[in-house]
Order: sequence, then structure tokens, then C-alpha cells
Amino acid sequence: MSARLLSEPAPVRREALGDLARSPGSRRPEGLAHGSRPGGRWRIGAPPFPRRNTLKLYENPFSSAALKVRAVIHELGLPVTLITVDMAKGEHKSPDFLAKNPNGKVPTLVEDDGFCVWESNAIMCYLAAKKPESGLLPADARGMAQVQQWLQWQATTFSASTNEVMMETIYAKLFGRSKDEAKYAAGMEKVRRDLAVLEKTLTGKEFLCGKLSLADFSIVSALVLRTPMGVDLEAFPNVKAWVARLEARESVRKSLPPM
Repeated sequence: MSARLLSEPAPVRREALGDLARSPGSRRPEGLAHGSRPGGRWRIGAPPFPRRNTLKLYENPFSSAALKVRAVIHELGLPVTLITVDMAKGEHKSPDFLAKNPNGKVPTLVEDDGFCVWESNAIMCYLAAKKPESGLLPADARGMAQVQQWLQWQATTFSASTNEVMMETIYAKLFGRSKDEAKYAAGMEKVRRDLAVLEKTLTGKEFLCGKLSLADFSIVSALVLRTPMGVDLEAFPNVKAWVARLEARESVRKSLPPM
């Protein structure tokens, strides 16, 4: 696994799991330019500083579930160390990782005292609760219910649809297997069904719940990789404009995987 540290306003470090095992206290050598990559480890944005991060996010750059958590971390400006889990090497099934998340999935958030949170939407809620002034998770009953409604919809409906498409495009390529055209077509039909729901909801709105919230980050994460997925938003102008608004945010741009 590898790790990196998120940048301003709070620095974020990325490391690999293997790197952590070899040298848990290592830092960027003096004189190393920001953004450079010594020995497979790299730092983003900030100059040398003492290790005082209390949060570690075990994730993978190509996971849409991890992407939305990274975006929220950037939006909130929280100091977090990002630890890349190499799924192809099976690091998510190692005894050490399974002790943190018995499901063997990313993302997984770990506090210094060992407290763990898994499931991306739960992690986002936990992080937003640390900064209630952000408004990403409303405190009033109706506002919170609206956000939670969309988080549930994402987890039970939109995630299933988009994952079917991602499995036959992005992940098929990543793991070197052939695309199943029938499964891809079935997944795309469900994605278009779900986009129609979003299109109607976004009529006359900038964001799903009126103001920017966790709901927007949760759902847009599945559309960031729409080009390699083959998802076209032209028939859904409200969705297209909403995606553009979110992708224009620095927090989302910083969270994009290397493509």
C-alpha cells in the first residue's frame, strides 16, 4: 500500500501500505521538491511538518467510493493521510486490513486510537460531523433527512447501476479481462433510468438538496469517470450542468484519479 498527505488548507500525505510497514516514520527528505516521488512515495502541496495527523484513509485512487471521501476531505480541509491499498495484489484481503474492515473493501477510515469507520457514506457523515459549520450534513431534521435520502439512494440504487457499467469497462481493463457486452448493456439501461431521476430532481436547482451537501459528492463520484464508462449526459442537461458545477470545485479536481 502507498500513502499521500492531502494539501491546503490542511496537508494530506499519501503512502503505500508496504512503505508504512518498512518505514512508518519516514518523511520527505530535505530539499525534495513538493509533488516529487522518492522511492514510490510522494507528497502533495505542503512543506515538511511534524506527524500529527489523527486520520488515515485506506483507499484506492480508482475507487469511486474513495473518490467522494477524498473530495469531502479536501472540501473540509481536514488533515488526513491517504494510504493506497493495492487491490490487484490482494492487500485488501490481508489479515491486517481485514482487522480494520472485515468486508475487505475500501475506503476505510482509521483514527490514531484505532477507531474505524467503513462504508463511504458513513465516513463522509463522520467527517462532516467534525466540521458542522460546513453545512454538508444539515443539523435540522428535514435537511438531514433529505441528505440521508440521497445517500441511501446512492448506496442501494445508483451505486449498483454504475458499478455494473464500471465492471465491464474500467475494471475489466484494469484486471485484463474481456468486456461482457450483455452485462454492460443491462447496466447502461439502469444508469439511464437513474439519470432520469436526477434530471427531474435537479430542475431549477444548483444542487440536489438546494445547497451543496454530502449528497452531491456521494452521487457525482460515480459520474466522474463517465467517459471511460461510456456514459453520455447529453440527454440529461440538468445533470450535465450539475456535474460541471461539482467538477469545477477544487475539492473534486484534487480527488480525481490519475488517468
